[in-house]
Amino acid sequence: MNYEKKIEKYLEQSGGIITTSYCKEKKIPTVYLSRLSKEGKLLRVKKGIYITKDGDYDEYYFLQHQYKKAIFSYETALYLLGQTDKIPWNIDVTVYNGYKFNERPNGFNVHFVKKSIYDLGVIEKTTMFGNKVKVYSYERTLCDFIAHKEEMDIEVYVKLIRSYSSYKERDIHSLYDIAMKMGIENKVREVMEVVYE
Repeated sequence: MNYEKKIEKYLEQSGGIITTSYCKEKKIPTVYLSRLSKEGKLLRVKKGIYITKDGDYDEYYFLQHQYKKAIFSYETALYLLGQTDKIPWNIDVTVYNGYKFNERPNGFNVHFVKKSIYDLGVIEKTTMFGNKVKVYSYERTLCDFIAHKEEMDIEVYVKLIRSYSSYKERDIHSLYDIAMKMGIENKVREVMEVVYE
């Protein structure tokens, strides 16, 4: 099978998205992406990401492909977890202190945390276009909101805490484990006791 055919076959399965990293992994010379782009068969949407004319423009997937260490957090995490239908106006991502963006993304809220707590509660979720992205769990998001309560929208904060009791995948052990590692176990316990007493 020639390279163009391999690319076309993959595009049929991937919702019309292909990356240079996929091609390198499969030993497909990336020059074929440039050729298909020149022919108008592919569109380069971001560095290393191409889509077909009718491919899905998956902003979350593209962002994480470009900034591999960015984890969706706060209100964006809630949206990707299916816990709010409010599409985030600005996308929230978290990276570790000292992480350098080649170019700082526009229209994003970037949160920096200590490296020791950066990967606590990271899970994978599927976007509406079927692509997997890294996002913080409900438990981690809850801890982030409690730790930074004074910076949060109070309405979103209250709703988040109240709705945790009806969250199907809730894991109270994970919540306290993350809270302990973040050094906010007492704060989280107080909030949980007030809400669930």
